[in-house]
Amino acid sequence: MLLFVIALLSFQAKCALAQVTLAEVGHFTNSSTIYGLAVDSAVAGHYAYLANAHDGLRIYDLSDLANITNVGYASNTSNGAASGVAVSGSHAYVANANDGLRVYDISHPTNITDVGHLSNIGSAVGVAVAGNYAYLAVQNQGLIVCDVSAPANPVNVGHVFEPTIAMDASGVAVSGNFAYLANGRDGLRIYDISDPTNPMDVGHASEPDSGGVALGVAVSGRYAYLASDGDGLRIYDISDPTNPSGVGFYALQHGTPYRVAVSGHYAYLANGREGLRIYNVFDPTNIVEVGHTAPNDAVLTVGVTISGNYVYSANQQDGLRIYAQQPQLGMSLTGTNTILISWPTLAPFALQQTAYLTMADWVTLTNAPVPFGAKSQVVIPRPPGNAFYRLMSQ
Repeated sequence: MLLFVIALLSFQAKCALAQVTLAEVGHFTNSSTIYGLAVDSAVAGHYAYLANAHDGLRIYDLSDLANITNVGYASNTSNGAASGVAVSGSHAYVANANDGLRVYDISHPTNITDVGHLSNIGSAVGVAVAGNYAYLAVQNQGLIVCDVSAPANPVNVGHVFEPTIAMDASGVAVSGNFAYLANGRDGLRIYDISDPTNPMDVGHASEPDSGGVALGVAVSGRYAYLASDGDGLRIYDISDPTNPSGVGFYALQHGTPYRVAVSGHYAYLANGREGLRIYNVFDPTNIVEVGHTAPNDAVLTVGVTISGNYVYSANQQDGLRIYAQQPQLGMSLTGTNTILISWPTLAPFALQQTAYLTMADWVTLTNAPVPFGAKSQVVIPRPPGNAFYRLMSQ
């Protein structure tokens, strides 16, 4: 288990903030790959799959985060540029720009095999996979659905192109019977894909007059999250897909939101030279920023992926960076003379206690954390003397 000493607090201290610190734990630079521009990533098991633009697809072994190794590589010898990647089972699906869709057998990560290809569909920049179908966001073409039940022979079976709409598709997400398309200045498009061979446009949320350009989309539960260049983070209630309604908005003064990912009650925004941003979206009408990396003019963060307690940042020339999320402990004395300890609910953590920082006798408390909004809480008796607390990831 990985240990996090998040905060060491005596019981007299009070801290109401529910912040998240991002601690960098791994980095693989792109300096050795002339054409490498880390754009998007997917994580499965202890491997990360990187869409690395003209360089192609790279696989990294994450078993030892202090020593990340590139174990697999599929070069991009075509006119494509790996722009999006999704992993399902033993295959990786790459949206390869003008080259279309590439399907790779990754059952042996050290020996990637190019097994399938679908061309002549336009510039594929985003991909999501559900069941036997791959859903592609294709610039100037909209949504394309591919049957990948036979990975060696992907087939274009469904296409939505609306000539009266500026089809500037940049990202796609799938949830249930619906596909969600980030469609540039047109905003968010929702398609009924209950019949993948006949996707139907059923819902639309236009970008406001602020000049926003929808670049990335993620879906969790009844909400869709839109990364909007020139605008910020927008949240839509999609409980009725035919009538998505805006419920939350976080304006950004700097940066370019390229992609968004959601895990639990938190949204993660890849915000260009402003780095990664984390938002508490438990109440989508009241979005609160709770963590971020430092802005860096030399690093352009364009992709973000969440797996467990880790955040994976695709940073173009800078390569792939990995951060561990470290929730900060909050502590207060209650009216009944007990201690309330809380922390942001991310991955599972165990709360530990000790009386002296100089000793290694940390004891794991048996009190079960209780969810409260986007936080976990534990109420414990007031200790007779000083006590210190920390979290350990499980």
